[in-house]
Amino acid sequence: MKEINDNSKKNYIFSSLIISYFSNLGVRYAFLSPGSRNTPLMQALIHNKKIKTFSVIDERVSAFVGLGKTKSNKLNQPVIVVTTSGSAVANLFPAIIESFMSKVPLIIITADRPKKLIGTGANQTIYQNRIFGKYAKYFDANLYINKLDKNYENYINNKRDNDLLGFIKNIYITSLGRENNKIIKNDFLPKPVHLNIPFEEPLYFDGDISNHPILKPYKLNLDKKYNSYSEILGPKHSKILIICTDICDIAILNVAKKYHVPIFMESRSLRFSKKYKNIISSYDLILNNKILKPDIIFRFGSRPISKKLNQLIDKNKNKTHLLKGYKEKGFKSNWLDTSKFNQLFKASKNNIDKKWCDDLINDQRIVKKYIKSFFKKARSHEGYIINRIISCLPKNSNLMIGNSSPIRDLDMFTFNMDKKVNVHSNRGASGIDGLISTAIGMSIDQKRFNALIIGDVSFYYDLSALNILKSIPINLSIFIINNQGGHIFDRLDKLKDQNKSNYRKYWLTPVELNIKSLAKIFNCDYNYIGLNMYKKIPNIINNAKDNKITLIEIMVDSDKHQLNNLKIEENLRKKLN
Repeated sequence: MKEINDNSKKNYIFSSLIISYFSNLGVRYAFLSPGSRNTPLMQALIHNKKIKTFSVIDERVSAFVGLGKTKSNKLNQPVIVVTTSGSAVANLFPAIIESFMSKVPLIIITADRPKKLIGTGANQTIYQNRIFGKYAKYFDANLYINKLDKNYENYINNKRDNDLLGFIKNIYITSLGRENNKIIKNDFLPKPVHLNIPFEEPLYFDGDISNHPILKPYKLNLDKKYNSYSEILGPKHSKILIICTDICDIAILNVAKKYHVPIFMESRSLRFSKKYKNIISSYDLILNNKILKPDIIFRFGSRPISKKLNQLIDKNKNKTHLLKGYKEKGFKSNWLDTSKFNQLFKASKNNIDKKWCDDLINDQRIVKKYIKSFFKKARSHEGYIINRIISCLPKNSNLMIGNSSPIRDLDMFTFNMDKKVNVHSNRGASGIDGLISTAIGMSIDQKRFNALIIGDVSFYYDLSALNILKSIPINLSIFIINNQGGHIFDRLDKLKDQNKSNYRKYWLTPVELNIKSLAKIFNCDYNYIGLNMYKKIPNIINNAKDNKITLIEIMVDSDKHQLNNLKIEENLRKKLN
């Protein structure tokens, strides 16, 4: 084959090859931000019919949108995020940290200047290699783009045993948690991967792009190898506790029901999917008032959000087994085939203390009855508002929940129900940035009702994401709990008792946004719910429009919220003791 000497053609062919390989491996979405150096990648994505491509101006937003799209995919199929060179690359970092910490695969492709320009002061040229450190596995395309001719010939002849295909397969497989198609240390660690490609000028290719062959999809065998874990239950284990945070399945629920074992379950799990009487959702309020002494704990998923529940786990570290979850200091990570979970309990079923479960079910009943009674009257209370939103969501809705207060109140003040609501969150790094963007990604190509519950400060952090509606039509209802600042800090001991002016200025930092005006600027619908107007929530949900972002501003008196919280805690203390 004749050597490819034209840089624009070489850039385009190389970009087309890698995008074709990614699409044949299963990638179906790409998010790109405009730039000059990434023009070959943009051209290749636009011409690829298998990958749905969206233009997002803000690179930071683009990465979080990609993260949200991956999270909403039941198989966690990675998406591609593309940027140009220079500081654009650095804007991806917050989403990459969240991707790494929450174990969500993400494929980052960055265009770069030729290596000969690095360190010379050339415009828009920075050190992009390994820029994300340990937060993304780095891949350098320099060698492969410089030796394109042979790989292109193999592609034309539809040969699968070429170096470039092997390189791209390794990138894809690594994002899913393997390296060289091998499980690493018997663990599964999905992660962001970073492919950096140096392009020589000229960058735009205006030649014929019609004669590339169509490749058949690749089938990769990525089955998980589960550990055998059948000898941990014995006669001494009568008080068994299961904890499910962001990992759970019906097999776990069925076993817990069959053997009468309580499950402390977060909202990130299957709390809103199916009703089971032994799902304990009010564990935080129960642990405030009771000392539990389990004989053994089975954990599924990442660290709990609840401080009280983490204290229980740490106190019983030697009795706790992480049966499905990623590597964590102090806990051995094991992946158990939950279809065989029944076998763990079978031999010890006569030893299980059913009263232990009954007592917790009764405590759950007491808490639920009291909260339902307390919430019969509209309250200036964030838990009340979130409870109302959840109860009014249509079946099969998607919900993105904000960090700080919203996710804690969702956990504490909502209960097990059969609504099949899918809850998503950014609890890897637990930051407040990128939440609107992640919710937008969650909503792409989803015909169901999509919602985001967020605080006013978090909303402010990601305002530019609202501009995306021009290029990505979605339906998304954003409930903004406006309590005038970061009242998550009210929960910190003694902090609120200091000088009020300092507390407001340096911790609360109220953003004082005119959300109605912002809705007009970004062409969003707007609804206002004042302090005595919470009954409007069901109508607003029922009247949400397709292909529209709706901002629902909900006012909360933070002082009344705190008083209501104290009242709930005080009354439950009496009822549970």
